[in-house]
Amino acid sequence: MRETPSPIHDPLDPRLEPYLHMRDRNLRAEGGGVRFLAEGRMVVERAVATGIQLESVLVVESKAQAVSELVPQGTAVLACAKAVMEQAAGFSLHQGIVAVGRVPAPTTLRQVVARARAAGRPGTLVVCPEVTNVDNVGLLIRVAAGLGADAMVLGPLCADPWYRRAVRTSMGTVFSLPVVRYGDPRAGESLDADLHWLAHEAQYEVLATVIDPQAPALEPVARRSATHAGTAVLLGSEGYGLDAGTLARSTRRVRIPMHHGVDSLNVAVAAGIVLHAVVQGAAQRPE
Repeated sequence: MRETPSPIHDPLDPRLEPYLHMRDRNLRAEGGGVRFLAEGRMVVERAVATGIQLESVLVVESKAQAVSELVPQGTAVLACAKAVMEQAAGFSLHQGIVAVGRVPAPTTLRQVVARARAAGRPGTLVVCPEVTNVDNVGLLIRVAAGLGADAMVLGPLCADPWYRRAVRTSMGTVFSLPVVRYGDPRAGESLDADLHWLAHEAQYEVLATVIDPQAPALEPVARRSATHAGTAVLLGSEGYGLDAGTLARSTRRVRIPMHHGVDSLNVAVAAGIVLHAVVQGAAQRPE
């Protein structure tokens, strides 16, 4: 039996507290950072399909019945007029649906590597020490998921992958792709220590993407990387690339050949190009 939608007429109704002005920072800080906002029907559907726990869904009245049939029993469905929703949120929610969910338990880099080994295949990781744009983090997660990476690895200076815009831009793939996030008190080891472990103990090729014209071109390096136990693709910040300390942890540097005076690409675009080459190289790996 599904929940009956609960009508909301007042934008200050206490049940709307998590949705008021969509304050990601406040919401994520409450209760140890385990709550997040999922905006849009597709994102909410993916949350349900992947078993993400939803506390409540705020939806315009015309969609309330359909949403109540979508979400699991026990998820409160709050129905209101579009004007009330916009007053509460502080801006227009074009799809008229947003939910409050619970972030799943964190995973560690070593758990991800162990799963790849148990499956008998080379592992693939996308590692970003410092990507600060929320939309870029969401796009990177979507690219990593779509091209078959085992996990997205985010340093402590990265934007929060559970902010509303990151979740929306990832199109909900953040629910199904493991995200290892350093700086989370639940996460354990440091990124620097784990990069050292990846290269020297796990026998991963740690590929640093750079714009240095003296660095080897992508394709030959990607093919050689397929002979390792796995590959970790290191991607730098939007403005300054990879710092010297992170570069020192890499086993090889690589560049994407560029033309017409262009020296770099958006980080998510670059991730897609490098990851495609790495995955293709692994697929051609001799048995």
